[in-house]
Amino acid sequence: MYLLWDWNGTLLDDTALCLRALNGMMEARGLKPITLDYFRAHFAFPSRNFYNFLGMTTSDDTWDAMAQEYHDRYHEDAAEINREAREALIYAKESGCRQSIISALRQDFLTAEVNKFQLRNFFDYAYGSDNLNGGTKIERACELAERLKREGLIRGPLVLIGDSLHDKVTADAVGARCVLFSGGSHSAERLAVEAPTYDSLLDCVKAAAAWAV
Repeated sequence: MYLLWDWNGTLLDDTALCLRALNGMMEARGLKPITLDYFRAHFAFPSRNFYNFLGMTTSDDTWDAMAQEYHDRYHEDAAEINREAREALIYAKESGCRQSIISALRQDFLTAEVNKFQLRNFFDYAYGSDNLNGGTKIERACELAERLKREGLIRGPLVLIGDSLHDKVTADAVGARCVLFSGGSHSAERLAVEAPTYDSLLDCVKAAAAWAV
């Protein structure tokens, strides 16, 4: 089995930081902050659409600056990895799984964070994006999947583990199965409609591993 991991909200426990950054932007524009439950019930990719939904009107002329503002606010505090991340990665590795990361996070940020937490040795590749837009990662996922196939690294099922509905869409795009983690950006109720959903990263890996039997 080959595992593709999402980063933000899955291996990285940063949903609270995302909400804090977003609420800071809203308050600066005279809008009322939202709760974590509201965020998890409504957040969706691409994030620009979510900004518009919340009343922070975007345009092609303003979006890059707004995306930068969000990341500046986000990085005022440091995120930590999910408390089960290392255990889940070790379990997957010891079960014979190879692993990579596919993320919408800009590549330089992703590389720095994976190295910061000393996780690089778990992964063949860590694929990020070339921007801060919080948009789709489907194209990059397809590039990664093709590379893994070309290099003969995929043996058995290909499974993507993530925390959003976009992860399910991405999994479908690359012909992967999907397991979803309910401790990130989306509520369990939203995720469970689309794919097997678990509250624990370790349970996500174990569920994925069952497909390889």
